[in-house]
Amino acid sequence: MLHAALGFWGLLVALPAHAQQPADSTASPAPRPVRVARFVPSIILDNRNSFVQASAVRIIGLNLGLTPRGKRYRLGLGGYTLRRSYSQLYTYSGKGKRQKLKDTLTPELSLTYFTPNFAYIFFHSRWLELSIPVDVGMGRSHYTVTDENGKVTTDSKGLFFPAEIGLGVLLRPTRWVGLSGAAGYRVSLKEIDYQEDFNGWYYSYRLNFFVGAIWQDIRYARARRAARRASSSQHCAD
Repeated sequence: MLHAALGFWGLLVALPAHAQQPADSTASPAPRPVRVARFVPSIILDNRNSFVQASAVRIIGLNLGLTPRGKRYRLGLGGYTLRRSYSQLYTYSGKGKRQKLKDTLTPELSLTYFTPNFAYIFFHSRWLELSIPVDVGMGRSHYTVTDENGKVTTDSKGLFFPAEIGLGVLLRPTRWVGLSGAAGYRVSLKEIDYQEDFNGWYYSYRLNFFVGAIWQDIRYARARRAARRASSSQHCAD
C-alpha cells in the first residue's frame, strides 16, 4: 500500500505547473528545471488517545494527504484501528452462605474504520501551521464476550460511522519531517458496544513525512548530477 501511494504521489509531483527558467543562458550549464508540483503529498503516522476513560483508549492509524499548492486546505484519507480487552470489568459472584460461584467474562472490542478528512488551514508560516481537521467515515465494529472456559457467549458485528472535529498544530523544523498534534471531540454517529470508549474528547500526536518535498529534492539532486556530468563531458571535448 505504501509503495503504491508513493508511486501515485510521484506522478502527481511530476504534473507540470510553471517550469523554472535559467537566469543567464551564458552561464555554466544549469540543472534541467524541476517542475513544481500542483499538490504537496504527505504521510502521517497517527496515534490518538481518549480523555474519557481512566485507562487511555489508543487508536492507531495512517493518514495519506494532499495539499493543493497555494491553497489553505488539505485533503486526506485515514485508516484506523482500535483493539481493547475489558478482562477486568466482569466478575460475577453467586450468593450463598457456604459457597460462592464465580465466573469471569472477557469482553473485547475491535474497531476498524476509514475516514476521508478535510483540514482548513487558518494560519501558515515556514515553521508553524494551525488548522481545523474534520473527519467523517465508516467502519466495522466487532464485539465479543468470552467466559473463563474460552466459550464465546456474545459475538456482535456491525457498521458504525465515526466523526471528529478538532484543532491541529503542525511544527515543521525541516522540509522533510514535521511533528503535529491535535485535540478535539470524537463521536460515533451509529450506536456501537462500549460507545463511551469511542465518544468523547481525544488528543493525538503525529509524525509527518512530506514526501512531496523529499521527491522534489531527490529529482533536483539527480538533475544537478546530470548537469555536472554534461559540463564535464563538454570540457573534455573542448
